[in-house]
Amino acid sequence: MRRVYGLDPATLWAGGIRPLDYADLAANLPDGSMVWRRLDSPRAWTTAEYLLAAQVDQLNLWMWANNDPRKRGDRPDPLPRPGTAARRDAATHEPRDRDADGRPTRTIRPEPMTVAEFERFRAQRFEDVTARAYRPHPAGDGE
Repeated sequence: MRRVYGLDPATLWAGGIRPLDYADLAANLPDGSMVWRRLDSPRAWTTAEYLLAAQVDQLNLWMWANNDPRKRGDRPDPLPRPGTAARRDAATHEPRDRDADGRPTRTIRPEPMTVAEFERFRAQRFEDVTARAYRPHPAGDGE
C-alpha cells in the first residue's frame, strides 16, 4: 500500500481509513504490484512483461524451428508465466541427452531476464557461421 498509494498500513488500525476503503484499494492494485507477485497471480506481470515473454518464446521457437531437425531436440518450453505454478509443476521433465535412435539432442530451456538484459541481447549483431554458398549440381547428374 505504501509503494503504490503512499499509505501506511498502520493507518488502518489507527482508524484513518475505513476497512472497506482499504479493501477496495487492495483489490485494485495495479498489475505488477508486489501483492500480486507474492500471490502468484496472473496480474503479477504488467502487459510489457507479458509481451517480452511472448517475444522470447517466439525467438526460442524460431531458433528451434530453423535448426537441423536431426539435432534440434524437443520443442522449447515457453517461459513460465505467473499464476501457472500447478501446470508448471506437472509439466516438468528431465532433459534427454539422446533420442530413441541414439542421436544427441539438446533442449532449449527458457531463462528469465530483465528488460535491460533483453535490450542488450537484441542489440547484438548475429552472424550465421554455418552458411554455405549455393552450389549447383554438376551437369548430367540426373537431377
